[in-house]
Parts: sequence; C-alpha cells; structure tokens
Amino acid sequence: MKTKLLLLTFLMSSILSIQHTQAQTVLLPGDIAIIWYQADTPDSFAFATFVDLDAGTEIIFTDCGAVPAGTFDPAGCGEGAIVYTVPASGLLAGEIVTYDDSLPGVDFVDFAGDAVITGTTGMALSTGGDHITVLQGTPSSPNFIFMLSGSSTTFSGDDSVSTTETNLFTGLIDTGLPRTAVAVGSGPAPSQEWDNAVYTGGYTFATVADAKIAVTDPANFVGVNAITDAPYNGLVAGMPEKFTILALSVDEFDLGNSIFISPNPSNGIVTIKNSGIALETAVLTDINGRTIQSFNLNGVTQDKELDLSAVVSSGLYFVTISSETASTVKKIIIQ
Repeated sequence: MKTKLLLLTFLMSSILSIQHTQAQTVLLPGDIAIIWYQADTPDSFAFATFVDLDAGTEIIFTDCGAVPAGTFDPAGCGEGAIVYTVPASGLLAGEIVTYDDSLPGVDFVDFAGDAVITGTTGMALSTGGDHITVLQGTPSSPNFIFMLSGSSTTFSGDDSVSTTETNLFTGLIDTGLPRTAVAVGSGPAPSQEWDNAVYTGGYTFATVADAKIAVTDPANFVGVNAITDAPYNGLVAGMPEKFTILALSVDEFDLGNSIFISPNPSNGIVTIKNSGIALETAVLTDINGRTIQSFNLNGVTQDKELDLSAVVSSGLYFVTISSETASTVKKIIIQ
C-alpha cells in the first residue's frame, strides 16, 4: 500500500491549545472524511481531503466521543488526540493521508490538563474509542469537521458511560448523502462495534461531489474483528495515494489568482471580485481559527458583496472562499 504518512506535531505540555501562527485552511464540515480505521494493533486510519490544504494547516483527530448533548464530556473523556500538520508542499483535493501507529519515531500531542481531551499518549483505538472525530480550533472551542464510528450503526451512545460509545457531535449530520458523520458498526445498539472498518468503493470519480457521496455512504464500508481477514487486508493494501477526480484534471486553475477581496483594508463592507468561477461558500475566521460567520454563495460567478461590519471588530481576519473543487484563504484587515 502506498501511503502519505501522517506527520504529528509536538506541543509543549504547558500548551493546552493549538496556536495558529500562520494562515491555515479553515475546514467546513465534510471537507475531509475518514475512509479507514483500525482499532486492532497497530492503530491506523486514513483520511481523504476534498479541498486543497495550505501548508501548516493543523487538524485534530481524537477518539473522544460525544455525550447526548453533542459535546465532549465536561469532565474529560479520558482519551487522547493527535494533530496532523499539512507539510510544506501542501495537499491537493483528493489526496489520501494514512496514519500508522506501528511506525518508529511517531509521537503524539499531549493535551494533558485540558478540560476536554485529557489523554497523554494520543489516541488508543485498540483499548477504547472505536470512533474517530476530526476537528479544528481548540479542544475547548472545537469546529467539528467529520466523524466515523465503528461502535454502532447509529449515533446513540454516551461517551461518559463508555469509551466505546458516542453520540453525534453538534453540527454534524448522519443522514442523507453526502453526510458528515458515518456509523459503520455491527448493529444499532451502543457498543455493537466492528474493531476495524474500511471503505470498499472505487477511487475514480467525475466530481468532488460524487466522491463525497461514495465515501460517506455506510453501505460502502466493511467491518471485521480480525485484521487477518483476507478481504479486509486486500482493501487496505489497495488504498491508493489519492482519488482520481476527473473534474480536477480538466478544470485546473489557481482559485487564489482568480478572485480577490476589495477594499482591503475595509470598514466591513467588502466585495469578492470574481473572474467567472462558480463560488460556493465564504467563511470568515479570526486569527485563532474560530469561525465568525459563514456565507452561502450558491454558485455565484459574478462579484459578490459581503457585509462583515456587524460581526467583527477591528483587526486581522481570514476569509476562506471555496468553489466545488478548490478553496483559497484571503487575509483581510478590518479598520
């Protein structure tokens, strides 16, 4: 199996949140998806990105589950987390990144002392969890991106009761297609789990939208309780380095050079200057990666005015603008 290995970032034990020191790709729910998890030793998983990821972008992966309220257990889930930092080369939409706990030199982020993620040795899928949640921001102020659960075919468990149960985190959807939360356990009751599960569908798609539908369909996953299972091993070994998305190969462009924001600096009223690209969303974030406001652009191909004056104070912000196949981050100064 060819893989891109997950690079993990050290944090000093006194640092309890991820510090954003450079512009990062701010992800929306469903921008990446988990396509494989292996709770049996060695712990492993793989994710695919559906948007371009800028170098330095940080993404948290945790086996902490949700309580019925759709949040972390306020007392701390007792499990851990790791952080992936996008390498200097960046990642393109469609690329697949694999984490393998058996590789030498792999170390975990330590969130010791944080009220939400309390594990000190990273994730431990083989001893608890049976689910992976993806988020950005900080553990105490999370922006949930995706979750995959092998602990049930429903999100009806309570992580404060059992580390092998989870409910649905706030903002994620486990119905319809595509979805942002996928449950692939062996049955509908909490803790009816598969120890391991992997995507079984194809890797070539006409569009990003088609890829999202396929990899978030629970019917396209197979679960096993032994990694010696031959069909399972074949699926894992056959996982490529990236999806082939035909729309990207025939419609390649640099979104960042196709649009810009004016005026900048601004008093809060800005215009996205567009050269004919169908734009889907714009997300305003602060320098700590917190989402301030989201705009649905509905495929607009003309200039689009945004009113930011009611939701921000003076300072530096980032606007992540996305089409169906790409995204770009623009810095903006509000006076």
